[in-house]
Order: sequence, then structure tokens, then C-alpha cells
Amino acid sequence: MTRPKPAPTATHTFRAVWPVVDGAGTAQTDQELILQAIGDLPDVAHRHQARIVGPPRACIADGRRVPGSGGARTVVIIEAPAVAAAARGYHH
Repeated sequence: MTRPKPAPTATHTFRAVWPVVDGAGTAQTDQELILQAIGDLPDVAHRHQARIVGPPRACIADGRRVPGSGGARTVVIIEAPAVAAAARGYHH
């Protein structure tokens, strides 16, 4: 019987910020906003050459106090342990 590979040890914390735009989405509650962002997290991390390797932490915050908010009044912030992912093999 082969043993499963142990999970990689995180080398950094990946942080992503989503602006909350009133009337532009399907979420009705803060929890739904957070769940949508968590669902999007692996794709966002991949675009930034990172791979999530642990459970995320999430909150909703005042965007005016958050770098990367793009001026949004409210943002969802997710942080998760991550490792560097292999670079994609194509160029633009």
C-alpha cells in the first residue's frame, strides 16, 4: 500500500482582495460573498503563480484601509498558506 504524499509546507501567505460592488453579483449575505471568494481563490492564486496548500482565512473589511482595494468601499480579503507554482509554459 502506497502512502499519500504529505501536503507541501507553505512558503508564504497568499492574499487576495475582491471589491464588493453593490447590485453586481448574486450573494445576499456576507457569508455568501466569502464563499464565492473562497471558490475563486485557487484560480486567482494560479494567475499569480501560487498554489494554495492550507485552509483560507477570510473577512470583509473597509476597502479604504486595504491596499489593492481599487477604491472599493468594502472588500473581501482572503489569506491562505501557499507555495510557488510552476510558471505557465506560454508567452503573450
